[in-house]
Amino acid sequence: MSASTEKLKILCLHGYRQSAQGFREKTGSFRKSLKKFADFVFLDAPHKVCAEQGGGEDNDQCLGWWFSREDNYYRAVEYSDIHKGFSQSVEHVCQFIREQGPFDGVLAFSQGACFLSLLCAMKKCGDLDLDLGFVMLFAAFRSRCSPHAKYYSPDHVSSVPALLCIGEGDEVIPLEMGNELIECFNDPVVLYHPGGHFLPTQPEQRTVYQNFLEKRLAVKKSQ
Repeated sequence: MSASTEKLKILCLHGYRQSAQGFREKTGSFRKSLKKFADFVFLDAPHKVCAEQGGGEDNDQCLGWWFSREDNYYRAVEYSDIHKGFSQSVEHVCQFIREQGPFDGVLAFSQGACFLSLLCAMKKCGDLDLDLGFVMLFAAFRSRCSPHAKYYSPDHVSSVPALLCIGEGDEVIPLEMGNELIECFNDPVVLYHPGGHFLPTQPEQRTVYQNFLEKRLAVKKSQ
């Protein structure tokens, strides 16, 4: 096995009002703790968020995976019949994986993690032909956009190996929204932490990440 295949190659999807570069910077400590297991590749979402929404990075670096209103706005807690830009984001990710892959797994945060969970369900029900390997979802939640409701059927429980990290003090994604997603995966690793809307990197959490990736790396090396 060559040096390039001794690690896992993981695609990373940022949250709403973030960017690939911003997410890379925010995950520096996280990536450092896992550097012997994986290399991380970051991808920008294709849609620019309106500057007046605020709360994110610099205006030219505020991106999103889809919108729940026609005026290019999104809030995770709002119910909506709109998922503007969603299909374009699916194709955007598929094209990136075709061109830059294969990837051993995908890691995602917040709206990106919700988006990734939907990709897993789409794969399960045959709407998506894409190898996701394994997934690591941080501050994930079930979408409240009605066009996505069909993917949360009990018939579409994903068998993709998954780790879900849920913040008990998250004020952006309520705890119950994170818990709702657990049943969408078959026997996922579920990690609760007392913090908020971020990727925790305390020793107890790092151990869980390392154990999860160590198992995925063992599978890769056995193939």
